[in-house]
Amino acid sequence: MDTSFIKTAFRQSMISKLLIINIAVFLFISVAGVLFYLFGLQGYMDNLAVKYFALPAAISKLAFRFYTPLTYMFLHIDFWHIFSNMLWLFCIKQILEYMLNNRQQLGVYILGGLSGALLYILSYNIFPIFSNSIAGSVCLGASAAVTAYIVLIAVLQPDYKVLFFGIIPITFKWIAIAYVVFDVFQIQGTNAGGHIAHLGGALFGFLFATNYKKGKDLTEGFNKLVDGLFSLFSFFKSKPKMKVKYNKYKDTEYSQQQNFSDAEFNQQKASDQQKIDEILDKISKSGYSNLSKEEKDFLFKMSKK
Repeated sequence: MDTSFIKTAFRQSMISKLLIINIAVFLFISVAGVLFYLFGLQGYMDNLAVKYFALPAAISKLAFRFYTPLTYMFLHIDFWHIFSNMLWLFCIKQILEYMLNNRQQLGVYILGGLSGALLYILSYNIFPIFSNSIAGSVCLGASAAVTAYIVLIAVLQPDYKVLFFGIIPITFKWIAIAYVVFDVFQIQGTNAGGHIAHLGGALFGFLFATNYKKGKDLTEGFNKLVDGLFSLFSFFKSKPKMKVKYNKYKDTEYSQQQNFSDAEFNQQKASDQQKIDEILDKISKSGYSNLSKEEKDFLFKMSKK
């Protein structure tokens, strides 16, 4: 069996991996649904997936499906639902890769999704308006996590410009504001739970970004937990890795067995950070497409460090 495609896919950035996982889950459910349909079981696979992997609002159901606050954010049944979420991820992929490392990208996705799940469950169990619908209400999709990304970008790079409909330039802060306001007003609609979950994701995105600007990473605890879990379930020790003194870069310019003094390393690090800040300022003013190839290559290298 040729595993080259799988190996190549999982060498990509974390955003790319999240895109692949979400699409793969959707395709699996869709293909299985077709097979069940051919045997006369129309809708069986969709119902099965929702029943066991979507997030229930009722605490009595959540107690037996305690894992669903994680699984629901990778579950899509409707094509347009996954299309809109994955389109957002694809469109903001590059700016996220330059702003956050892989661990932070995953942390924001998971914690943004969990924040959406928490606000959804609390709202349905607190507010009387949902008392008649709580028993059958479920939440699914990556929207809360995607909203966390959108708000995060708006706070860290509010003047970052995108072309709306490929024509109209609009700064990201207005996109995020419109996104959040729309969700607030749609709570009165037929998908109240989904829009409440979006707001939970938006709240985490805002908290992460405001703390990140102060030098605090809210995903650090989550990433330590993930590291601990991987260590716990690791049965084989990996081969010792070559250690390079004072090296934090993957670029061969810095990493080919070179040793730096503290002063040299700090000077180089400060120079790189200044260049990154200048390029990000240029992105916020004129857009990513106006960067030179050299600037794009430099950002890509720095995002992999």
